Amino acid sequence: MKLLLDTQVMLWWLLGDARLRQDTREQMAHTACLVSVASVWEVAIKHRLGKLSVDPVTFRDQTLAAGASFLPIDDTHAIETGRLPGIHEDPFDRLIIAQARSEGLVAVSADAVWNEYEVALRRP
Repeated sequence: MKLLLDTQVMLWWLLGDARLRQDTREQMAHTACLVSVASVWEVAIKHRLGKLSVDPVTFRDQTLAAGASFLPIDDTHAIETGRLPGIHEDPFDRLIIAQARSEGLVAVSADAVWNEYEVALRRP
């Protein structure tokens, strides 16, 4: 089993945020974790807009230092986003969900909307 971490979950892991449960931290420490390149893009945009203090270079470097790997975006992921129901329009979430579905990964997200998609999901 491999985990695909939502951007928020990866930030919680890096920042030691208490919203990330201890059992989830332990599973992440002992399971292959992936982070979508879309998360780097999301961090870059939110940092530029002043909505996030973590810059994309730090996010990238600390993600790799924590032992996670980056999942590139490919055409099958983009195509899968079009197959998802129009539950919500966050393009980053839709892409990460599409990647989890396409690659057979377990997504880790606190976003309640993700429950409505057909995706293997773990709550942090």
